[in-house]
Amino acid sequence: MIDKIQLILANMSDAIPGVLTAAVVSINDGLSIAEDSRKEGIDSAAASAYLASIVKSNLNAIKLLTGDQVTEDILITTNDYYFIIRYLPEQPFFIFLMTNRDSWLGKARMVMKEYDDQFKQFAEFLAKNYLN
Repeated sequence: MIDKIQLILANMSDAIPGVLTAAVVSINDGLSIAEDSRKEGIDSAAASAYLASIVKSNLNAIKLLTGDQVTEDILITTNDYYFIIRYLPEQPFFIFLMTNRDSWLGKARMVMKEYDDQFKQFAEFLAKNYLN
């Protein structure tokens, strides 16, 4: 099944111009479940560990500020890059995507949403086989 999630991640990355790296990351421990790096020198596994703490902090902050609102995306921008974190609450993981600033941010978010069902199936597989 890990091979399948790796393929889903690669297919998603192929559909988004400017992707530098992508990962499926466990929220609980920050470990990468699957990675698709397209630029040498990017350690998405190390970044994933730090990003897990951002996701957890964001979930706590949103709960305090808005109560019942659900975070779908977290966007971090730098001079050269976009970092998009897609999280759906029923999943024990999030999707991390790093693109260059020349890429079309709207398309990246749209494509990530198009893969929600495939990632949901993976979450259901994890819940059925490993989390119970």
